[in-house]
Amino acid sequence: MKTSHQILTSLAIATVSAVSALGFANPASANEFGRAGDLTPGSYLGAGASLTTDKGNPDDNLGANISGRYKFEDAPVSLRTSVLFGNGGTAVVPTISYDLPVGDRTNLFVGAGGSFVVDDNSTLLGDRNAYVVQPGVEVSLNENVLLYSNAIVAIDSFESGAGTTASFQGGVGFQF
Repeated sequence: MKTSHQILTSLAIATVSAVSALGFANPASANEFGRAGDLTPGSYLGAGASLTTDKGNPDDNLGANISGRYKFEDAPVSLRTSVLFGNGGTAVVPTISYDLPVGDRTNLFVGAGGSFVVDDNSTLLGDRNAYVVQPGVEVSLNENVLLYSNAIVAIDSFESGAGTTASFQGGVGFQF
């Protein structure tokens, strides 16, 4: 059975490989996707898997996520929300991000916001509301589908004062 560290390392390698292969090899042209101009990822709604660094029971370290982004057309700023399911609870994580297009269909971003515990159960980000930092990457596969990956680092997110934790997300989004 793989440890959380091995799973996290595998997830990181897979994400870097996917971004390298999809984001930089054989770049797309505007005609290939049927959109003129900017092919960087747009607004989307997606779903995928989550993995936390919490040192609790390894069975509680895996979960799911629903993530969305609203891209402002005239500014390098987006509103994002992730809903993380796992470890017996749910956390809603709204953030505002600064976006940096890289190439013609890849976007790097860093955001800040909060993690809000929906119920009194522990979540992938701890058991209380907390400030978060969220770096990530998105890669458009075509005009409708993209891959996303990010980390959410929650600061002082445990009632016990146990400190900071992080959750790593990856998934597929549908652009609109």
